[in-house]
Amino acid sequence: MRSRIILAALPIAVLGASQGAAQDRSTVTACETLLATRRIDAATGPAREAPEAGCRTIPKANIGTVEQRALIGGAPYECMTVAGSGRCLWVVP
Repeated sequence: MRSRIILAALPIAVLGASQGAAQDRSTVTACETLLATRRIDAATGPAREAPEAGCRTIPKANIGTVEQRALIGGAPYECMTVAGSGRCLWVVP
């Protein structure tokens, strides 16, 4: 019985560790359109780092509040205010 409890908790511990590493970055990718954001989010490997029109890397310190939210296929997306930008930008999760 005890081994079932340990094994059941294992995926949660592994998931938590990978999310923590991703959140340590000091910059994020932000895009003018939700479509561009979703394309980057869906990409894997080197394609995820490929430039997308209307997207740029910005420091996390420049991100402000949420202006818009979208939930697509269970994935949350947020359009955040960004210092020096005239409108909100969609941040790649």
